[in-house]
Amino acid sequence: MGNDDIRHELHPFKEISIGAISGMIGKLVEFPFDTIKVRLQSNHHPPISTFQMIKQTFTQEGVINGFYKGLKAPLVGACLETSILFTCYNFSNVYLTKSFHLSDDNFAVKCLSGAFAGFAASFILTPIELVKCQLQVSNLVTRTGSTNIHTYSTIIMKILNEKGIIGLFHGLESTIVREVFGTSIWFGTYEYINQYYRNTKDTYIKNESLRLLISGAMAGLTFNLSVFPIDTIKSNIQTFDLRNHGKPKLNSWQITKYILSKPGGFKNLYNGLGITLIRSIPANAIIFYSYEVLKQNI
Repeated sequence: MGNDDIRHELHPFKEISIGAISGMIGKLVEFPFDTIKVRLQSNHHPPISTFQMIKQTFTQEGVINGFYKGLKAPLVGACLETSILFTCYNFSNVYLTKSFHLSDDNFAVKCLSGAFAGFAASFILTPIELVKCQLQVSNLVTRTGSTNIHTYSTIIMKILNEKGIIGLFHGLESTIVREVFGTSIWFGTYEYINQYYRNTKDTYIKNESLRLLISGAMAGLTFNLSVFPIDTIKSNIQTFDLRNHGKPKLNSWQITKYILSKPGGFKNLYNGLGITLIRSIPANAIIFYSYEVLKQNI
């Protein structure tokens, strides 16, 4: 494989640093889109369009307090997540190819390595996404009758007081399912398209930057298309008690039935898909592009 192969081995410290920087850049780009996505996923009364949610958020809360509310935790999380994803992915790739004497181009190894990376990242993502999702919907809850003002500290302390440390991992099961399946597709898509355009003469993209950006963008699209209903269920699991104060927490199956019982039915599992796909194009293109450029120049 060429020097731009994602599996090019790096010093562990450089691997972690490059992944952290790439993840942070990608998070800054995608976060406003993610806020609208989570609010659409969690809003069932009454149904609202993406444009209406954007307008409502901007009008009532402004840019910083509306679109970027809850950014701090995911920004730190993005550094950790992307570092873990790329480090575990590369480690697994090298281990599997060397241990089983497999080709560098083995697509199954790439997908399996992606699944392993997603599993590892789930334990970092779950508490971060729990706080993030609750902060992103807290203003909506306040406008529907709650008098509580939610901040990082109030949400974290509430979770710790009621459930202890384990409460921060509420939604872990659905996060693992999403990440194992989705990250396998994420890395697999990136590697496949990147290699295809690099090796196929008829459709070869001579500009390396463009090839990396396209590969990253397509990886983001396939990831979100494949796991979006799971992500909707996960978001609702993590925000249900905030939006339904006093009601007992529901498991994944109960949350799924709850979502399907609301006006819109099956379509509720895809609330926010449009804006998620839009955000995934620049965010994932930048993540992979930043990673590859930094890898080659540091």
